Parts: sequence; C-alpha cells; structure tokens
Amino acid sequence: MKRLFRTSIFLPLLVLLTACPYESEVPITDANKAIGKTLLGKWYKDGEMEKENPEEYYEITADGANNYRIAKLEFNSEDDTYTEEIYVSHISALKAPDGKSYKFLNMRKDDKYYLHRIKLNEERFVLYEVTDNIDEKFDTNAELRAFVKQNMHLSFFYNKDEVTYYKGDHTK
Repeated sequence: MKRLFRTSIFLPLLVLLTACPYESEVPITDANKAIGKTLLGKWYKDGEMEKENPEEYYEITADGANNYRIAKLEFNSEDDTYTEEIYVSHISALKAPDGKSYKFLNMRKDDKYYLHRIKLNEERFVLYEVTDNIDEKFDTNAELRAFVKQNMHLSFFYNKDEVTYYKGDHTK
C-alpha cells in the first residue's frame, strides 16, 4: 500500500516534467521551400540501427514538392510490432539577430504544429525541441516568426535534451 501511495504521488510529477515540443496553431512559415534530398531516408538514434528491433526510428519521404512525410515508428515489445505516427512537415529557414542561420522543422499532426530546430548534414541530424514553456499563442505566421527570430539564439528557448539521429538502413 505504501508503494502504491508513493507511485501515485510521483507519477503526476513525472508526467509534468516530461518535455514536449511547443505546439502551435500556425507554422513558422508556409511550406514554400522545396524539399531537400538530404533528409529523405531512414534515421536511427545512435546504436539503434544494429538492434534486431530498433526502439524508435523515423522514415522520411517526399510529400509533394515542399513537404516531407515523417513516419515515427516505435517498437511495441508486447505485440512485436511497430506503431506509426505520421507528420506532414516542412522546413523554415531564419536568420537570428546575431546573423546565424537556423532551420526549423514544422511537424504537423491533427492541425497542430510541433516545432523543432534541426541541424542537418548528409549522415546525421540533431533535433532541439522548442520548449513548451512558452505561454504565448500566435494567430499568424508573421507573429510566430517574429517571436522565434527574437528568441531562437537563446539556449532556454529549447528543451534540455537534444536528440541525434543517423541515416542508415536497418537490416536484420
């Protein structure tokens, strides 16, 4: 009984502390930039590609000229299958006040956009979740874009954990 009581106290705290990306009604920019081939393919966390059943990976394909179809696949060991979440996404490129260029992934699911900064090269990408501690809500791309430009160079604009994915093809 004591253990159940402790669990019931800590479970809500754990859910509260679990980070999620910022959720928006609008993207940073419209999908007006042609997709790049670099992001297409399968992407795995470090060490996952060698596993018989990687816990999680992304499969990214083109969805028209300006959007990516991102399938997030997570392994369910109970039924030995993968569950799939689909996002339609595009990249927004912005210049910060310090002159640096930043790229953001606008991941749309169920009419909501989840925002991540992305660093990308041929063999890996790093995702930085825009923090969900932002209270402001934006009605237009221009309002959101101005807010992101003003804050994107600040470390506290992102959740603490960054995740790196490597391009590859899983074979059993």
